Amino acid sequence: MTAEGLVIAGLVMAIGLTVWLKARQTIRREGGRLRGLAPGKGDHIIDVEYSSGLGGGDAMQIRVPRDPQAYARRFVPKSAGKDSKENAP
Repeated sequence: MTAEGLVIAGLVMAIGLTVWLKARQTIRREGGRLRGLAPGKGDHIIDVEYSSGLGGGDAMQIRVPRDPQAYARRFVPKSAGKDSKENAP
């Protein structure tokens, strides 16, 4: 193996070890902590602001339902489940 090959192999191993150590640290730190928010009634309101830096931009609010079923229904087309040519086998 050439010197360049050894350097490349060493770098690949160092990167792999770094990724593995960071993943292990994150898993230990977060442990059994729950992620996300508990389901419920109402909506989460997310404020979104955009500025281009040249005087332009936009601001809006996004409403995300807390109920998992209501959230999932937002991704289903309104025509789903109805007898139409698009849904026919």
